[in-house]
Amino acid sequence: MHIVVTDEERPTRGFDFPEQKDLIRIGSTSDCDLFLPDVRVADEHVLIRRTNATDWFLEFCEIPSDTPAEFTRIYVNAIESTEPTQLRHNDEIMIARFRLKIFLDDSSAAAPRAAIVEAASKIREHPLPSGAEVRNALSDGVTLSEGVVAMLADLAFEINQCIDLSSLMGACIRHVHKQFSAHQVWVGTRRRSFGRLEFVETRLEDGSLGGDPHLIDTYVYRCTEREQLILCSKLDAYPVGSLMCVPLVADRGVLGIIYVDQKHEGVPFGPLELDCLAAMSVVIAKHLDRIVADQVELMESIKAGEISFVRELQSLMDPTNVPQWEGLQMAMYCKPGLDSSGDIFDVMRLPNGLASFICGHVRGAPTHAALAMAQVRAAFRLAGLHADPPHILFRALNWILHDPKRPCEFSVVGLVMNPKTGAMQYATAGDIGAAVVGSGGQLRTMVQDSIPAVGSRAEYAYMGGAGRIEDGETLVLYTPGCYRVTNEEGEAMGRGQLVNAISDLFGQPASSALDELLSDFRAFYAAGRQTDDVTFMILHRA
Repeated sequence: MHIVVTDEERPTRGFDFPEQKDLIRIGSTSDCDLFLPDVRVADEHVLIRRTNATDWFLEFCEIPSDTPAEFTRIYVNAIESTEPTQLRHNDEIMIARFRLKIFLDDSSAAAPRAAIVEAASKIREHPLPSGAEVRNALSDGVTLSEGVVAMLADLAFEINQCIDLSSLMGACIRHVHKQFSAHQVWVGTRRRSFGRLEFVETRLEDGSLGGDPHLIDTYVYRCTEREQLILCSKLDAYPVGSLMCVPLVADRGVLGIIYVDQKHEGVPFGPLELDCLAAMSVVIAKHLDRIVADQVELMESIKAGEISFVRELQSLMDPTNVPQWEGLQMAMYCKPGLDSSGDIFDVMRLPNGLASFICGHVRGAPTHAALAMAQVRAAFRLAGLHADPPHILFRALNWILHDPKRPCEFSVVGLVMNPKTGAMQYATAGDIGAAVVGSGGQLRTMVQDSIPAVGSRAEYAYMGGAGRIEDGETLVLYTPGCYRVTNEEGEAMGRGQLVNAISDLFGQPASSALDELLSDFRAFYAAGRQTDDVTFMILHRA
């Protein structure tokens, strides 16, 4: 493995790890394999662990409370990650101000140089006006003129009363205008320390709304991505006479930028004004961090409420009065996850006496997932009345669920079986588990490779398969959460270990097979964590 670390305060560095190394410790102490010096990084923050010859997973360490690291979010390819995540070649991990580029094969030989060239290319894309002065960090030795301390106290008092980003940004703009007699003040903020600015507000000196200043993309990049403070004291060839911009650096990282400019006839900004704006940015960033933290907490509370709603819906849709067929034994198990929900399963006797089964997992925003689960249940029941084969049901569901504005995907296995003969039609889509255990322990999978999840691709023509469960054989259906549980070391169970446990279920009645499977399953994660729903459906032909 090769990892390239990009750090705003140091040159880009590359780290090679020998083939025999299976664990890479990442943290802010020098004895870690990757040393990331920042208060927002815990002594040991995350691990990169190899679970077999080829698979690497990002795992999370326990972070001490009441430390800046407690609030540090981890992102994999710009998506927040809170549970073990499999890493692939060219993945990018973001921790505080650090970007870790992951290279799993030999193509990483020129990676550090490529990363340096990429960073230099970005800087060249955002040149500053001639004569611009740049500071690479907030200076410890700022000089504040008379009256600035009192102004900072007034600023802190007012923005401490702000309860949301809109009022905070308005107060910020008013104080900056007043302090510098500015032509235009432009403020941009975001709730995370990466990505685009989510909230932008600007005012001209007369209080009217202003447009985006000239070269604002350059100043945003320089401030938010490189944490630079910029002073342009004299701009003869530009729409304004002088300008300053500084980043809003909070405990969570860079959360925004303040830009202020002056007309040509105004008194040009100088180092004292930049020091003053930098001091104001520190005060504002402190309160911005508080408001963002409150919003994140509110969003997490909303998410918890949404998950609770999904679970309530699941309980209402769990099959009751499950039909029985002679010669076909059934056993089912479902347990909700700690952080997310989305499993759905159902059983139906068709008008012609055949048995229809569905088992799957809906992935999407909680409210979207809840709606999708209701739609899946209704469509399954309706398809059963018409004795539709599973792949026809999937095509109909794909038409219902595919919505780029409200993305939602359904990984699923569906089958229609003749309980007397074991003959069946089946179809699978997405990341799902379905395997037949032979009477001697041999295993044959029913999962159709490379079939996208339902709802992920418009007008996809799902195709079905045919097979048979012989006397004495067992069919096991399971959702992705079953192999994503982790033990106390944070290691995921993995599909391979789960399949090995399933292969030992041969020749047993359905209830006994489920008890044995759950015994192995619970032993693995007894002191670990089950983040997602877990569902097993076991069918045994006696």
